[in-house]
Amino acid sequence: MTILPTLALRSFVGFDNLFNELESISNQKQSSFPAHDIVRISDDEYEITLAVSGFNKKDINIDVHDGVLTIKGNGGSEVQDDSIQYIYKGIAKRSFEQKFRLEQYVDVKEAKLSNGLLTVSLLREVPEERKPRQIALKTA
Repeated sequence: MTILPTLALRSFVGFDNLFNELESISNQKQSSFPAHDIVRISDDEYEITLAVSGFNKKDINIDVHDGVLTIKGNGGSEVQDDSIQYIYKGIAKRSFEQKFRLEQYVDVKEAKLSNGLLTVSLLREVPEERKPRQIALKTA
């Protein structure tokens, strides 16, 4: 654990849990399955695309809770068919779970499954009262 000098902490007000979360994230082992891309489309739009070949709509569960987007794939049990003889089986259909921490005000716009790719579109919508504004200075 890294201890920051007290002087550095004075500049951070209300971020008590931030340092705990950063340490937690650094200790997590990130799974690389399934392969995925994260793309910034604009300042407020993002897309996460996962390669989920072999999965269909009923095998995938997507939810958002407390700012964490969780995508789970249930590989399920494969149907044994004695008439099929694999020479090589390279398409992984194992279960997976991927988690993505979302910034405040980022919400899932939609999720699409097409041609073995799951695309989750994200949009940041900052409320008007949270946008930067000029503060009028009064004199005595």
